[in-house]
Amino acid sequence: MKSPDQEITLLKVRLNRIETQNKRLKRLMIALTILLVPLFLLGAKHGMHDAQFGQIKATGLSIVDSSGKELIAIGTRENEGTGISIYNNSGNRIMTLGVPVDGQGNGIMIADKEGRPRIGLGMDKGIPGIALVDGKGTNIIGIGGNQDGGYGLQITDPKEVKRIGLGFNSGNAGIMLYDDKGEYIRGLVRQEDGLHYASYIDENGKEIFE
Repeated sequence: MKSPDQEITLLKVRLNRIETQNKRLKRLMIALTILLVPLFLLGAKHGMHDAQFGQIKATGLSIVDSSGKELIAIGTRENEGTGISIYNNSGNRIMTLGVPVDGQGNGIMIADKEGRPRIGLGMDKGIPGIALVDGKGTNIIGIGGNQDGGYGLQITDPKEVKRIGLGFNSGNAGIMLYDDKGEYIRGLVRQEDGLHYASYIDENGKEIFE
């Protein structure tokens, strides 16, 4: 069984893999775009702006604006997977969608106008996860699940130390508060059987139940 923290960590790993994958795909797509240009020219029926095609097969495609600036890149590699990247007018990648070659998961990365990743969404073996990142690259909020149907939310400080946690698993729900070292200090719990209570850590480090 994996905890929500572990699932969030796996989500970050998958998103980083997708980002690396799309950097490699971009190089491939630039080369393929050069090869595809003659096909578009030969297939035009009523001029370059009115070309019509029934079907085009390619392992990569790059869409550019009138000045030649890349706006969308699509591609696939047999040993890595498939990805789509969207760029803004400044040339920064603001959105990426990727599927790994094993087909076990997928992910979306959303960046700000400077190209810094800010939101990550992913699926792995039927379990969803979300990660939010601040402008400095610090993970601040993570939502994830585990194989047993439990889900949790975690909020961290600017040093990525967990400070607030919420979780639900097998009918049990809880809210946890942590100190600046990420150590548990207070919480509320409701068990599946209806029993509910609060607890906190006293000055001697002992957990007190209320």
